Amino acid sequence: MAEDKDGNIVGHGDMTAQAHQRFSNIGHTLAAAGARPDQVTKLTIFVADYKREHLAHIEQGRAALFGDHKPTDTLVGVAALSGPEYLLEVDAVAVVDE
Repeated sequence: MAEDKDGNIVGHGDMTAQAHQRFSNIGHTLAAAGARPDQVTKLTIFVADYKREHLAHIEQGRAALFGDHKPTDTLVGVAALSGPEYLLEVDAVAVVDE
């Protein structure tokens, strides 16, 4: 979810801010697991009340984490997420060599 480290929602009504926060959170989660963004192979992006113009906002957050790395992705438009303040959710799958 688009929450800061204290659990506060970031970017009420702002897709760009929520995308940046969500992808930043994924970066922190990857680092905590000893993984890197370039090890992410698949993303599933759920967008509440999806509109085509959301893509540019989501891409800004995605590029901030992944740069030129482009994991395979699936975008799913949904009616709503777990609360009306959440605009998107992103699941990431990383493959880490041991």
